[in-house]
Amino acid sequence: MLPSSSANKVYHWKLNHFPSASSEGIPQELSEDSKFVPLNPDDPIYGPPALLFLGFQVKEIVKIQQLLKELDGEFLEVIFCTEDMINRSLWEAMHTGQPNLEAVKVAESLPRICFLSGLSGEEMTMFIDAFPETGLEPVVFAALVPNSADKPLQELIEEIMGDHEMLTAK
Repeated sequence: MLPSSSANKVYHWKLNHFPSASSEGIPQELSEDSKFVPLNPDDPIYGPPALLFLGFQVKEIVKIQQLLKELDGEFLEVIFCTEDMINRSLWEAMHTGQPNLEAVKVAESLPRICFLSGLSGEEMTMFIDAFPETGLEPVVFAALVPNSADKPLQELIEEIMGDHEMLTAK
């Protein structure tokens, strides 16, 4: 938890990567039939500085924290999805305090999704580009945005995985 004196401080990650997530190469049917919005490096910051992980095991925290340290992203709150979060809004889930991550009982049988919050588009792109370096299993990334903040996590999981399947279908 950040000290209250630095709560309003703006954080920036070291720029180790050039942004590469864009709308180029997105199938037209995906952009028409889904709620998928490409990541833009100029996207404004929205929500608390946090990462919400679905479908992850608590033991993966070490590699996640190592990546955050390398990116100067240690100011981000790491949150694991629990069963009681699934029917709550994404906004509520992103504001859940988990001071002892090792004691968290994570929700089982969820797809691997990482919700990013409180980061600029450029910072999100850096995290997404660097994630494969952790050696962890692949994950679908999504950002907390105003039009998804009040939706239940269960609904967002279905939307995101539907869009992901359309995007990765050959």
